[in-house]
Amino acid sequence: MKHNKKRNTAFLYECLIRELTKAIVKEDKQRQQTVKNILKEFFKAGKPLKQELDLYKTLQESKGSKEDYSRRLMVEVKKDFDALDRKEVFNEQTQLINRINKALGNKAFSNFIPNYKDLATLGLFLQGSSIGAKKRIMLEDKLVNYLTRLDESQTEMKPVDKLEFKMFVKRFNDTYQNSLLKEQKELLSNFITSFSDNGLGLKVYLNEEIGRLKKAVDTEIVERPNSVFLENFKKVRAKLDNYSKQPLNEAVVEEIFYIQDLLAEVKRNAV
Repeated sequence: MKHNKKRNTAFLYECLIRELTKAIVKEDKQRQQTVKNILKEFFKAGKPLKQELDLYKTLQESKGSKEDYSRRLMVEVKKDFDALDRKEVFNEQTQLINRINKALGNKAFSNFIPNYKDLATLGLFLQGSSIGAKKRIMLEDKLVNYLTRLDESQTEMKPVDKLEFKMFVKRFNDTYQNSLLKEQKELLSNFITSFSDNGLGLKVYLNEEIGRLKKAVDTEIVERPNSVFLENFKKVRAKLDNYSKQPLNEAVVEEIFYIQDLLAEVKRNAV
């Protein structure tokens, strides 16, 4: 089933939040204001895209529910989704896409969204009135699995078979070869191979990388005591200290990915 990400309101919103975060890190006030203006224009209370976004969030925030509740919730959310003026929503999405292209550039749609697969599943379910019965049932079962599973931060990474591992590596190389920092590529590479060695290589890598990140954060705290990000640096430092007490899982890898990005952005834009 094909998914048009630009017609997924939750995806568009996440792209804007990612652009706002990057602008804040770079201290680009003009771009910050541009993103904020777009968010206010299209996602303020009462607007069609805000109403649709709330439906996505209703499902996202219901993870860990029991199956019978999840299925009832899916039915009710789908009713509310279909009850929205679909033509008005489509037109608002078109205007938003055009605004992003003109004001922020097409690269905004290429932002790394960690939960993109989940957003795609939600989008296909909500938008999937025209798909066949068989595909619709398969999609509903997939969404039920998403809603009933525990949060990723509570689950350990599980091994995958060799075929899936090879496909994972190929997708990684095709997607991220030219778009990530060196340290991010190393992190994700070790994360991928962790599926085949029970996480041993990833644990060794993270032991060294977390040490490097701690030193980098300490340097920022000492050298930029008046930075507007000082409190955030302190929170990041505390989080890095806490990783030794947590089980190694996808949520930890995702957080470290963003910490790497944060420090790289600060370093590039340091005065």
